[in-house]
Amino acid sequence: MINIHIDEKPISVSIRYNAYYKLVLLLAIIYYCGFSKKTSLIVIHIVFWGLRNDENFDILLQLKKQERSTLVPWAFEHGMDNILSIGLANGLIAKTKITDDLTFSITENGVKLLKTIYDNKYFSEDLEKIKSLKVLPKAKIERANQNWNLF
Repeated sequence: MINIHIDEKPISVSIRYNAYYKLVLLLAIIYYCGFSKKTSLIVIHIVFWGLRNDENFDILLQLKKQERSTLVPWAFEHGMDNILSIGLANGLIAKTKITDDLTFSITENGVKLLKTIYDNKYFSEDLEKIKSLKVLPKAKIERANQNWNLF
């Protein structure tokens, strides 16, 4: 008879896959990249895409600075429904419908949490990147999406 013994070993999982880490980024995106602390789902997704690597972020900065008018094909953020659910359930964000768009806003509790995290310098590199984008208009993203170019 064969004896099988399984040892559980801890696996290092990147913080980038943690829902609470993504929730903090979500709060920062709504706070810094939206008008009046509100932003659309497309802006949320594209900023998350921009944070995946430096090349993506450079493309967003170029779009913001009007150095480019198109985007490369980009992808939605996986698990966004879970992150939004956590934010809504904990009263950190609220959803509203403006015209036909689903828009999310940051609540006072969300602002307090974001301020605490910012003051303690947690995730400072990503928060500074988000802050540097400032307001990212949805209309600009939609125009850039109309004509995707790889180069």
